[in-house]
Amino acid sequence: MSLNTYSDKELFVELNRDNTLAFSVLFDRYSDVLFRFIFKRTGSVSDSQDILQEVFLSVWNKRTKIEVGESLYPYLFRASKYEVIDWLVRNDKRSKCMERLVVGHYPEPFCSTSEEELMAKELETLLAHEVDSMPLTMQSVFKLSRVEDMSIKEIAAQLSISEQTVKNNISLAISRLRLLVK
Repeated sequence: MSLNTYSDKELFVELNRDNTLAFSVLFDRYSDVLFRFIFKRTGSVSDSQDILQEVFLSVWNKRTKIEVGESLYPYLFRASKYEVIDWLVRNDKRSKCMERLVVGHYPEPFCSTSEEELMAKELETLLAHEVDSMPLTMQSVFKLSRVEDMSIKEIAAQLSISEQTVKNNISLAISRLRLLVK
């Protein structure tokens, strides 16, 4: 008898016996619907794939502790929902750290945990590299604005360009940096 014809409950019994084929059948059975659910919330294929992988990894690791009724779907749906929430929280923290780096506000410790500090350092390196690869005028305007904390009027006077050009370059630079971390 093929494992594809097994119910979720029967597959889970096999899963508890470390049957990787049963795990594959469960993955094939639910991965598409869970991926669509996750993708609607993240909007990112790669992040959705990562989250889906985390959900199924969790199922494998907790297979002896999970209680399955007739269907595994309710458990998988809840696990997916919580993984998406965790992803959103991590993404929000990353965005806030990035925004502080872009805008140039550095409160005391703006990232408290070592994971957040590592993300901030990685972002800072990534941003510095991107700023260095900008056209010279955009780079100068951005650095004078964000690093030297000069006003638009002061930058325009120092670089002998219009205030509108300064505004445009700052806007373009920030847009480039935001696209980089999306």
